[in-house]
Amino acid sequence: MSNSKVYSEAELVEIGTKVICGMGAPLDLASAVAKSLVLSNLVGHDSHGIIRLMEYSGWVQSGNLIPNAYPKVEWTRESTSLIDGGWGWGQSASYLATETVIDSARKYGTATVVLSKTNHVGRLGEYVDLISKAGMMGIAFCNTGGPIVAPFGGVKRVLGTNPFAWSVPGSAEFDYVLDFSTAVVAAGKIIMAGMSGESIQPGSLLDKAGKPSVNASDLADGGSLLAFGGHKGSGLSVLIDVAAGILSENMPAAISDSGFGNGTIFIAVDVSRFVSLDLFKSVASQFENIMHNAGEPNSVLLPGEFEYQTRCDREVNGISISSGIRENIEETAKRYGVSLSGLI
Repeated sequence: MSNSKVYSEAELVEIGTKVICGMGAPLDLASAVAKSLVLSNLVGHDSHGIIRLMEYSGWVQSGNLIPNAYPKVEWTRESTSLIDGGWGWGQSASYLATETVIDSARKYGTATVVLSKTNHVGRLGEYVDLISKAGMMGIAFCNTGGPIVAPFGGVKRVLGTNPFAWSVPGSAEFDYVLDFSTAVVAAGKIIMAGMSGESIQPGSLLDKAGKPSVNASDLADGGSLLAFGGHKGSGLSVLIDVAAGILSENMPAAISDSGFGNGTIFIAVDVSRFVSLDLFKSVASQFENIMHNAGEPNSVLLPGEFEYQTRCDREVNGISISSGIRENIEETAKRYGVSLSGLI
């Protein structure tokens, strides 16, 4: 194989759908999960893209992920709901949670949905972006099962990577979407660096002895990621672990018995309860122009602008997938008797 190969969005979705169906998922679930993964590739977040197929396969093999499970609304009480993911695909459960929180916010002005019993939900920015496309402010955060991050001042793994996402309606081209791991770098990017043999940025990782490291393999060897922003990022991670972990009953990472799962909270606020959506977007566009003029041309980007620009580029020029990732996808497919001949 050559070092990398370029695929269209449709080609990667077809590959992902076939492999996920091979794991035992019905076609509708497989297609939804594959589209979500490839969307992450499309907007430039390859760490949450098609590379995750290998990880998901391991969870199916261990019984942690039930591939044919459908999520359901366990209960709704006025503006709050609980979604039971059935320990199935986190993406399908998150789509149901997003749809539910939007519908409730339209009725009540604001709404909160808690998602429990689910696996990796994917990229939180995707879901808050959907909320903003409905004319609302969206917030989502989740605690990640299995401690992997050391708190500020510590060296032991006690926190998850605990991502946070926040969005508001933006300009005509894109909504403003902030989505980040509360670790200095997402665990998926460490995995990608390890597969490519690249070093990681200093200040991201401690080895198992508590010493700073730039070797990605040290994470799998018992090392710890660091929280971003010192005590600020560490404090945010703590609150996410406690709030999302306890409300979802997934429990904070250091307490959870399962060591996996994403307890997730979704919040939506209908901006039209306060100002008209047209006014909100008009002022946001004015603010965008001010931000763009705050530095050299193309030097200042708003939240969500990198993803918008990357998507525009990759929709035309395709998505590059390395030989290492392709080989792992092929190995995963063969495990389930799925042929990717002519596709990969």
